Amino acid sequence: MVVVDNGSQDGSREWFQAQPDVQVISNSSNLGFAAAVNQGLRATGAAYVLLCNLDVTLDPEFLSAAVARAESAADIGSVGGRLRGAGGGQSRLDSTGHVLYRSGWVSNRDQGAPDDGRRQRAEEVFGVSAAAALYRRQMLEDVALDGEVLCEDFFAYLEDVDLDWRARWRGWRSWYEPAATAAHRRGGTGLHATSAIERHVVANRISVWVRNAPPDWLGGGHLASAATLFALRTGRAALRHPAASAGAADALRRLPQSRRERQLIVGRRRVDPSELSGWAQPTPWRTMLRGGSGGSR
Repeated sequence: MVVVDNGSQDGSREWFQAQPDVQVISNSSNLGFAAAVNQGLRATGAAYVLLCNLDVTLDPEFLSAAVARAESAADIGSVGGRLRGAGGGQSRLDSTGHVLYRSGWVSNRDQGAPDDGRRQRAEEVFGVSAAAALYRRQMLEDVALDGEVLCEDFFAYLEDVDLDWRARWRGWRSWYEPAATAAHRRGGTGLHATSAIERHVVANRISVWVRNAPPDWLGGGHLASAATLFALRTGRAALRHPAASAGAADALRRLPQSRRERQLIVGRRRVDPSELSGWAQPTPWRTMLRGGSGGSR
């Protein structure tokens, strides 16, 4: 197992260093989730890679179930499980995969829904939450840009959604496996809804769209829906933390690079844009405007 320590100061690095069969990569400062994952990937060589946040507790069968699903077809690039919320009273779901909406928004399917036995069938999904997901190394290497599997400009948040898109453009499939179960405490690796987090989310939402949206989504109703939703959700974030609005400026500064990367991503596609558009469901506007429908992880 490889653990990348991003400049922690709570003793966790020392704890991991004392564990048998654990390789610890120590960073003197916080380089961000994406950069740390890329470091871990470069330090490993297995055919499959499990990404797992510290605030996730895997059930014993998670890994075997996920690997079995991945092994069922050579074009499955990622497998996500049935993630439950942890803590609180009534058991609720955290994620059963990512769902794409016609506005370009990508959310965790079923986040906050009662854990009432729904989603007991394995099925293909648009993508999966990197809070706990199994990835085929061949896929990760196939979609990497300039040696980066996860986009390090994102620092944290939405990097798994960007990966969903890039994998889809290259023809890789993603699956939800209900037998792979885990609990996600959410927020255990960082503070909820700080100014910095809100700023990253705003910037990365826009950058994901610029980098990956199908060509016919760059105008007309798709673009209008995306712009409206981004503006409304950015406004909500700015009401909580005024500095969050700076995320839009961050995305604007990235725009030339995002457009260059878009040429690479879309230019290397193996599938017709209609295949990605086919995953898009109607945007649940009422839920979105209330601030619901889940985050990216």
